[in-house]
Amino acid sequence: MYISRLQLKGFKSFGGSHDLLLSSGFTAIVGPNGSGKSNILDALRWSLGDSHAGRLRISRQSDLLFQGSISLPAAKEAEVLLQLREDSRSCSVKRRVTAPDGNTILFVDNARKTLTELDDTKRDWKLEGDRFAFIGQGEVAEVIQQRPLARRMRLESLFGIDVYRKRRMDASDRLVTVKEEYEQLRNVMAELQARREEIAPEVRRASELREILDKIEDERKLLYWLRRHRSEILIEEIGEDLEAVMAEQSVVLGWSSRWKKALEELERNFVLLSRERQQQTWELEQSKKSFDSLIKAGYASASSLKASKDRLCQASEERRKAKEHMEALIEEQKKTQEENKKAREDLEKGQKALETADKKWQEYNLRLKEEKEQREAWNNEKGRLEAELQQVRAKLSFLGKDLLDIKNKKIETADPGKNIDSEIKKLEKERDRLLKEQDETVSVHGGLYAKVQVLAAELQRARREASNARSKLNEVTEAMQSDLYPRPVQYLLSAAKLNRLDASPHAVLDVFTCDPAYSAALEAYLGGRQFQLLVEDLEEAGRCIDKLKTNAIGRATFLPLERCRSRYPDKQFRLPKEGITGWAMDLVKVDKHWLPAIEQIMGDLLIVETYAVGQSLVRAGFKGPVATLEGDVFQPGGTVSGGRSQKSGKTIEMKAQIAKLEQDAASFTSAAEDLAKKFKDAEAEELRVSEQKEDYTRKIREFDGRIALLADEKASFSKEQKRIEGERGRILEATAEAGRQWKAVLGSLAELEAKWDSPSKIEDDHLIIEERERLRAEAAVLAERLRSKFALMERVGSELRTEETKIRSLDEEMSDLDQKCVRERAGLARTGKSCLEIFERRRVLTAEIEDHISGFSKLETKRALIKKKSELADIRSRAALERITSFEVRKGEAERELEELTNTWEDQYPYPGGEALPEAEDIEDLRRSIRDGDRKIKAFGEVDMGVLSEDRNLRDRLAFMGEHLDDVRASATELEKLISDADRQAYKVFSDALQEVDRRFCSLFQRLFGGGEAHLEMIEGETIWDTGVDVVARPPGKHPQGINQLSGGEQSLAAISLLFASMEVADCPLAVLDEVDAALDEVNLRRFSELAKEYAKNRQVLAMTHRRVTMERADVLYGVTLSEPGLSQVIGVRLEEWAS
Repeated sequence: MYISRLQLKGFKSFGGSHDLLLSSGFTAIVGPNGSGKSNILDALRWSLGDSHAGRLRISRQSDLLFQGSISLPAAKEAEVLLQLREDSRSCSVKRRVTAPDGNTILFVDNARKTLTELDDTKRDWKLEGDRFAFIGQGEVAEVIQQRPLARRMRLESLFGIDVYRKRRMDASDRLVTVKEEYEQLRNVMAELQARREEIAPEVRRASELREILDKIEDERKLLYWLRRHRSEILIEEIGEDLEAVMAEQSVVLGWSSRWKKALEELERNFVLLSRERQQQTWELEQSKKSFDSLIKAGYASASSLKASKDRLCQASEERRKAKEHMEALIEEQKKTQEENKKAREDLEKGQKALETADKKWQEYNLRLKEEKEQREAWNNEKGRLEAELQQVRAKLSFLGKDLLDIKNKKIETADPGKNIDSEIKKLEKERDRLLKEQDETVSVHGGLYAKVQVLAAELQRARREASNARSKLNEVTEAMQSDLYPRPVQYLLSAAKLNRLDASPHAVLDVFTCDPAYSAALEAYLGGRQFQLLVEDLEEAGRCIDKLKTNAIGRATFLPLERCRSRYPDKQFRLPKEGITGWAMDLVKVDKHWLPAIEQIMGDLLIVETYAVGQSLVRAGFKGPVATLEGDVFQPGGTVSGGRSQKSGKTIEMKAQIAKLEQDAASFTSAAEDLAKKFKDAEAEELRVSEQKEDYTRKIREFDGRIALLADEKASFSKEQKRIEGERGRILEATAEAGRQWKAVLGSLAELEAKWDSPSKIEDDHLIIEERERLRAEAAVLAERLRSKFALMERVGSELRTEETKIRSLDEEMSDLDQKCVRERAGLARTGKSCLEIFERRRVLTAEIEDHISGFSKLETKRALIKKKSELADIRSRAALERITSFEVRKGEAERELEELTNTWEDQYPYPGGEALPEAEDIEDLRRSIRDGDRKIKAFGEVDMGVLSEDRNLRDRLAFMGEHLDDVRASATELEKLISDADRQAYKVFSDALQEVDRRFCSLFQRLFGGGEAHLEMIEGETIWDTGVDVVARPPGKHPQGINQLSGGEQSLAAISLLFASMEVADCPLAVLDEVDAALDEVNLRRFSELAKEYAKNRQVLAMTHRRVTMERADVLYGVTLSEPGLSQVIGVRLEEWAS
């Protein structure tokens, strides 16, 4: 596997697009410090998923974009493309970052992927973890200075053993948690069992009382059902009587309607006859008016006929005169045409003579143009020769200046050797200081890292405690809702909380709070109303009802805020001084938004201490509801309810418990947030020190690069002197050539000036011009004469057309007058006929009017009879309506009583229908039985009914925890086995890999040192995971010693041997070496470069270097330079241009 191609677009200092085709073996990248070589390594890291700001030398992702230079604008996006190859398969990895938000996108084979999915691809290409090895001077120094345990951790990561370590650590953490959970479960189960034994006597008493309460509850439910059933029967009977009366009224109303319709029909006949009579009278008057108008029209037609005959004679005379004038114009037109023909012939002769003169003029202009073009060509040639002469003069001046500059440069340039040596010593001293400061920073970073780990463990524990508190709070809240709230109410509240309902209902119970001492009184008074749902308006209630219908959950009662009408205490009533607790609204705290709804429900409720106080108030005439602290309720309608339920007062108690749990959860959450802040600060400090450590490494590399650059500068001075001498000879030869060119140009200019001074062969021809102008004037006169003749012809033709038009107009007018005379004669005939018809119609209308007058008297008699019968039907209808009103009043009273029953008890005891009720049950017997049950309950005294629910919950929790305890025990056993397997597998893999690395390390050490030996030794720890790895080396002729005791060069060679041996054993497919050869002398550099070349046969090696020996071993060589400030450029490099 190897990287065949690396493409950069707008990445860091690389503006535009840059392609690097890499060798599968050894590729070297060279260039001066600051040119952008390290940005290539950053691109390689980043494209393979590394986003660490310190390693990439950035503060945010948008810093990866090209920031712009003199010639290129800033990039809007940066992109790095890697092409991976292995035999016949290939893979492309492309990562892109966009401005200004710094969002990154990753593509693998043009498919968008996440960084987690990229790990799978890297694992498939053996690039996961440290198999993708970056080795720089900092890493070489780190191998030397590492502690044994840190060295072991690096080897674990390289061989993939860190997976086992992570697996074991996760399992250990989980095992600790499981054991803690096991102990907690045992302790909780013991506490639960003890509590269950403690409340056993109370449970027995509560069970007996529960039976009595259930019996009373069933009897009260049956009493409500029977009362409702009888109310419904009464309403049904009244409804039947009401229907019979309404049927009788319907018959009466039918006859009344028929008589009214007959009367209306008679009235319509009256109106119709009256209208017909009016129509006939009007028509008689209109016929008279028509007759008079026809007489007038006859006189008008006769007058029009006489006028038309007179105009016809006048038009005939005008036509005769127009005909004579037109004949005279035709004669004049013929004469004008002959004169026009003669003028045209004269014009044609003049134009032919003018064409002959124009032809001679064109031939003269052609000869003049040819001579002008020849002189222009001579002038252009002269300009070109003068420009060429100027260029030769400028070239001679430039060559002379260059020659003088080279002479001055040779005199002024001094040997820089001494200055360079002193600068190198100064840089080496500064580098040693930075190395010492780097050691101190590494030590500080280790302490900060340990602190971050401790804070992370504490933060995890605090978050777990907060999570447990929130879970307990949720359990208690859910238990409260499931035990107390009706299922439809619970469903709607949950749906609103999860945003699955377009409404926000609130239970009455949830919008007020009170002292627990008043809870029994308020719950008894509210009854089922405490679970009514408060909403804003009728629309919101409708949406909630639709939700219940859609899911068939049940029924719920809603109270829209817009329909609420507040009720207020009757404070004018004189209350006794003793036994009064207070008005309910003064004893509760209500959510201000829902105050009108609570005031409607219990705004006039009075709470007293005992049943006797309430009884005396009711008998004294108190009109409002009264509730006792024991839960007895006196309703304004006269009903009294009492007793005790297993849920009495439990709601307030559970709400107080929920408030305490909420406070605990908030406390735990606050503690976790404080720890998170401390952890974040410590992590930021650790990151800052880590970046400081990276900064020291970068600065040390820069000093090494500057030292190498100064050495190269010294060596290149002599080469520059030789180049200057060669340049001087070239300038002298170019000066001689320019002199010869100067002489040739001067000769050509002299020949051209001789041609220019020769006389012209063309003379002016005045006769041709004068003849041409004379003929042109004559042609113009003839043309003007022809135009005047044409104008005369046009005028005669126009007058002729005018007379023709006038004759046609007169002919049309005479024809119209003939037709008008015919029409007037026919109109006089039609007028006489119409007069006769109108006279006959007037006679018929007079007879019809007399018949209508006799019909009016008959209709008047019939109308009086029908009106009398209609009045009698109205009297019977009013009597039936009074009976209907009486029945409706009785039915309304019964329905109101039924509604009061339903509002009070329906939510608590849903009505099943009359079919399910017993037939022989007596309501009074039920009431007596309920009173007996209440006396028995009072005889019991105080009984905590909550122990029943507590005992049931304890029993269920013990059973559940028993099953959970078995699961926890099995999980602990499984985790212990997982830890044991991880220890065994990790020890075997690490031992085998370490032996192979030790063998290869010793072999490479002997090769690089020319003898001696080196080994890796394991330092015993408390566990196999605490075992460290130490390095012992014996260079030729020395005793075995630790790697820290070797000289600087020996340490570098030993570290390189260990790094190369580790890569070989781990089968790393790719190694990136960042100036690891900078500190080696020539002998060791040659050994290192040979080793790198050999390793490049089996894996891809990418090296950043300044050393010629390393470059010579590379298969492919690239150079990086700054073409302008801020813009890096990748170029091909010739090895001979780099000095050793």
